[in-house]
Amino acid sequence: MRKQFILAMIIVITIGCYAISDNAGTCEMTFLKMNFSPYSAALGGATAGYANGPDGMLSNPASMSFEKDLSVGTSFGVLYAGITGGDIVAQKGFAFGKLGLSIRFLTYGSMDRTNGSGEVEGSFGATDMAFSVAYSREIGNHISIGIAPFFAMSSIDTFSSSAVGFDIGGIYKFDHGRGRLGIALKNAGTNISANIDSASSLPLNASVGTSYRLKGLPLYALAQGDYFSDGGFTGGFGIEVVQFKPLYIRAGYRIRDNIDGDLAEGETLRGLSAGFGLDLSGISADYAFEHYGVLGMTHKFAIAYDGFGKGK
Repeated sequence: MRKQFILAMIIVITIGCYAISDNAGTCEMTFLKMNFSPYSAALGGATAGYANGPDGMLSNPASMSFEKDLSVGTSFGVLYAGITGGDIVAQKGFAFGKLGLSIRFLTYGSMDRTNGSGEVEGSFGATDMAFSVAYSREIGNHISIGIAPFFAMSSIDTFSSSAVGFDIGGIYKFDHGRGRLGIALKNAGTNISANIDSASSLPLNASVGTSYRLKGLPLYALAQGDYFSDGGFTGGFGIEVVQFKPLYIRAGYRIRDNIDGDLAEGETLRGLSAGFGLDLSGISADYAFEHYGVLGMTHKFAIAYDGFGKGK
């Protein structure tokens, strides 16, 4: 299976090297593309085939089938310019499969309201939220499928919009569980109401990701290719070192457009990420940072409890 894994990594990384689409900025609810999981962030976002923990269902809803019987968790991210966000997630196993619930939120802080002359006349805020219910089921011992319908809403000052959609995914475990191949289609749906007269589409995202525990090495290697309807092709890859359990060390890289011109010098580390996780008695804590070039670094934190039951 090693040859197949190497080929899969080459494919997904090559996909990620294509140019960014001219359709950037043409979709609403773009916060749906964000994942506040520090686990995913530290690994370059390459978790469609390696999603773990209760918030793994936000990367691929099929991942729930391979998790503990009952788990809950929350993630929180500190971005730039006063923007913060996070999620609250939970999942439970039943005889007919796994069910999950999630709430995602993003707040933009307080902004000045000005008149036509540029004079400040108060302030306003903006908030995005999404609620989803997920279901996954294992087929045999190697395949899992999952789906997660969601309702999303966005508000800025006195304007608001809403949308419905779903995520769907599948994961295949190969080589006696040493590797996984995952596919996910996310944000398929439509606007119910929009902030503008002509409603635009949701930011549809298709991902193919793979992971593998390399023989003779105490780590997992990951790679993923993504396509965004409003952003074109991109991708990422990462590694997770498991040598020091219960401490997990992670690093990754996400392919992103760099800024040209006078600001280009500040883009050197853009796309790099790293972090760690600690898992003790079912309680896990994770941290990650991502470098966004001249925009600076973002920091993400998470805590979860998945000690309620045995995993698969």
